[in-house]
Amino acid sequence: MKASIFGQIVLAATIGLCLPSFANAASGGSGGGFMIGASIMKLDTSTDGPNLGTNDSTRTLLDAKIGYTMPSGLYIGGIYDSRTDENNGSKDERTAYGATVGYHMNGWYIDGSYFVSSTYKLSGGTELSGGSGFGADLGHNFDVASNVYLGVQLSYKSFTYTKTQTVDATNKVKSELAPMLNIGVMF
Repeated sequence: MKASIFGQIVLAATIGLCLPSFANAASGGSGGGFMIGASIMKLDTSTDGPNLGTNDSTRTLLDAKIGYTMPSGLYIGGIYDSRTDENNGSKDERTAYGATVGYHMNGWYIDGSYFVSSTYKLSGGTELSGGSGFGADLGHNFDVASNVYLGVQLSYKSFTYTKTQTVDATNKVKSELAPMLNIGVMF
């Protein structure tokens, strides 16, 4: 497997930018105000050989959140979720949106989300719709500049789809657990 240059650059930049914040225990977007943030996880895999076969795949998860954190730490907002899986040119794409409630304090946070709508387009042309689900994020953000934060989180999601094309059929993404990198602003 080849390591992704993009992934190495993101990891090095994140570590370098977070080091000063580790030293002074920054608030990481806590304390009250509007927050706009994105969380991303990207995994690129390329294989070749008689046992592994020839394969190029990419998995990208992206969450975008916008909301308000009250001085008490209560967070209320919205979330947009996107997942794309590409494997040798074929692509599966999931999108979802919903509401988030959480608690944010001293950089630490826990958020619970309910996804009111989701669709999943599979590479063969099949579309799963009527989706809903829930998610939970646990993480820590570090201030890196005035009103800018970086962080890490562990993200869990689960979805249920009630339709396949126009036919009633239940399909489930029982669980999805992924580490993610965060970046955002608070004002």
